[in-house]
Amino acid sequence: MSNVATKAPPSSPARTGFSAIGQATLLIAAALTTVDAFIVNVALPSVQDSFDVSASSSQFVVSCYGITYAVLLVLGGRFGDRFGRRRIIQIGIAGFTVASLLCGLAPNIEVLVGARVLQGAAAALLLPQVLSTIQAALEEPAKTRAVSYYGAIGGLSAAVGQLLGGLFVWADVAGLGWRPIFLVNVPLGVLAVIGTKLWVPETKADAPQGADLGGTALFGTAVLALLIPLSVGRQTHWPLWCWALMAVAVAVGAVLWRFEKKVESSGVVPLIAPSLLRQGTMRRGLLVLGSGFLAFGGFIFVFALALQGGNGMSAFESGLSMAPMALGQFLAALRAPKMIGKIGVRTLQVGGIVQAAGLLCLIGPALLWWPHVRFYELMVGMFLIGVGNGLFVPTVYRTVLSSIPPNQIGAGSGIVTTTQQTTLALGVALLGAIYAGVSGQSGGMRLGFVVVAAVFLAVAAMFALFGKHLQENRSTQ
Repeated sequence: MSNVATKAPPSSPARTGFSAIGQATLLIAAALTTVDAFIVNVALPSVQDSFDVSASSSQFVVSCYGITYAVLLVLGGRFGDRFGRRRIIQIGIAGFTVASLLCGLAPNIEVLVGARVLQGAAAALLLPQVLSTIQAALEEPAKTRAVSYYGAIGGLSAAVGQLLGGLFVWADVAGLGWRPIFLVNVPLGVLAVIGTKLWVPETKADAPQGADLGGTALFGTAVLALLIPLSVGRQTHWPLWCWALMAVAVAVGAVLWRFEKKVESSGVVPLIAPSLLRQGTMRRGLLVLGSGFLAFGGFIFVFALALQGGNGMSAFESGLSMAPMALGQFLAALRAPKMIGKIGVRTLQVGGIVQAAGLLCLIGPALLWWPHVRFYELMVGMFLIGVGNGLFVPTVYRTVLSSIPPNQIGAGSGIVTTTQQTTLALGVALLGAIYAGVSGQSGGMRLGFVVVAAVFLAVAAMFALFGKHLQENRSTQ
């Protein structure tokens, strides 16, 4: 993301003019970007039928958004530092609204994918400003509370997105099928622009950094070289070029690391700061955050495909299955700040245990009753997964951000957010490929769903077992 101005005096407008309604407006605007990342999942079968395309082609409707989003996040944050965060938020929302209109009117899959790329770019302008504005415009305890809510947005918005996606496809508003999942953003975007203008204060960095264009280009190349073969490799029978691209991803990653070390040594803030990654808490935090969002993003993607394609659920029933997770995430997010205050990083272990229990409550019905599993048989499991997410995300965000030196909070926040969005896209590609591969065997979609859920279960179990080691022992520092 960006360097954040943290030295404004208490009497400045940035410190006194950020009302509760302004904070809510900012968080809702951020939620729009994540809702849109997941609202497509439930609608993918309808998109495939509408354009008569394969599952691999339609998968790019999901992954291209996440890739563009992740690659441009830090660059978007630098724009906010230099030109004013509220101004960039408004530009981002306006661009997101126009791109949503293009998605809703797309005549073919190629236009839809292109419009999703534009959506991802606009989201990358919008999202970095949210955490930077919270850091710059609020003081404790309001700052900690807002960061906890921000951290919980990811999972909660994912659940709400799939719920709304199922509802819109089921309702078939005006015979438009899946298109309203994008068109609904148009009025919401207009309201968000107005609300931001009225209630969100303008902030800038005291000393804005230049854009690390070289690091951004290398990072984007590495991510694309990894995600493209993961997304299409199975459908194309893993030709040589797929393996070559993955080798390119590794090579470019090594070049990126050397390049970023050189950039940082020259006194410029890089896209990915090597000095921050040398900190134990930062490294462990990114590993936990990345593995959690990779497993979650892939599972949510597969959840919609498996329940509709293999279990015979309607889009509405599949989306309705997400409601308990949204409720669990919301309730846990409200409780998380107090729980973190009492038991610290062990909150992550509690979240892992609850999440693992929820996944077991999903695997059981899938093994027993597939292909006749109904949404109400998944309610307990989905609620527990939501509770686990609501404890996991704020704990990791708070622990990692508190370990970053004040003069590097912008760069550190950018690494955290980029990790979250990149691993979400990786999860869709990687676990989507695993699901497709397993489902093509004799076990069918049930086995594919169970295998992906088991991967998520393994990640949750690691959190439960090793979560207490997330925070670095300060006595050793």
